Amino acid sequence: MIEKEQEITAQEWPLSPGERKVRLHIETPAAGIGANTGTMLVLHNWGGIYNEPHYVAWCREFADRYNVVSVSVNYLQSGPGQVVPEEKPYDHGFLQAMDCIRALYHIQKQIRDAGLAFNPGRCYSMGGSGGGNVTLMVNKLAPHTLACAVDICGMPGLTNGIAYGTGEFGSGLNAGYSKDPQSPAYLTPDLQELLDPGNIHHLKQQFSANPGNKVVIVHGLDDSSCPAVPKINIFQNMITAGFKPDGHFLTEWFIDGKAVLDTGHPVGNRDKIVERFADDYMLEEGRLAAKLPGLNNFELAKKIIYPTKNGRFEVDYSQGPPSITFTGSPE
Repeated sequence: MIEKEQEITAQEWPLSPGERKVRLHIETPAAGIGANTGTMLVLHNWGGIYNEPHYVAWCREFADRYNVVSVSVNYLQSGPGQVVPEEKPYDHGFLQAMDCIRALYHIQKQIRDAGLAFNPGRCYSMGGSGGGNVTLMVNKLAPHTLACAVDICGMPGLTNGIAYGTGEFGSGLNAGYSKDPQSPAYLTPDLQELLDPGNIHHLKQQFSANPGNKVVIVHGLDDSSCPAVPKINIFQNMITAGFKPDGHFLTEWFIDGKAVLDTGHPVGNRDKIVERFADDYMLEEGRLAAKLPGLNNFELAKKIIYPTKNGRFEVDYSQGPPSITFTGSPE
């Protein structure tokens, strides 16, 4: 029996040293866990909280629809008022993604420890806004783990406009970073490089790890929070790297009154958007049902290394719960 409410230990956050815990809400299929049951992340927006009623409802809905153990994660800086400009900037998918990857690790371990058969190759993630960005970063930092990732109007990487609140492309987001190397909120070139889901060099590594990985991007062309133009650049780079992502950049034509309600940031009913644009990949008998070609990162138990300008980031899966570190001399 997997408990619906759980708490896991997360990697320490340097801006608030000490032990850190992350809450999870988990739903299992009503029919029980079987040999083809998968796992799925359901990720909230910037400022959201994991157990808000609609996220709990989505977990319940997806658990049965896709035959998955679904989990909503209260990742780092969940909830309002968590960003302090120049002091505690928005994590933007770094430790946030690691929190979600650890959630998957713990759930899959619990299933195995219970002696239950399941299908780790059916592993998915969806998220809207901040959760869309975290989904893309989970897909990057655990490149052997997701068969399908659905990004609904997520941030287009940590652009300068979002990092410093300078408003490029009309975005009003401000992640609270500093250009001062002496500031605790300093954004190093290496971190900004890692937090770009469109980094072509890193995408080529991801493609080598999991060439069948399916990314579904659903993004309104009139989004004034998470601009569409840099997201389209990410989509283009995914194709350049070898992937075949689905990109739905919404105009009025897509509005159906059920899933898609507008072409701005809200987009519509995000659970129904997943169904409309990703059912073919995530349903057990889906027309294009997505699954991993081999072992996932937890099973491989090796390090994932992403080189950057002044060093490299390592995601270590060899010691149980995964962790991320930087080695080098950031400017």
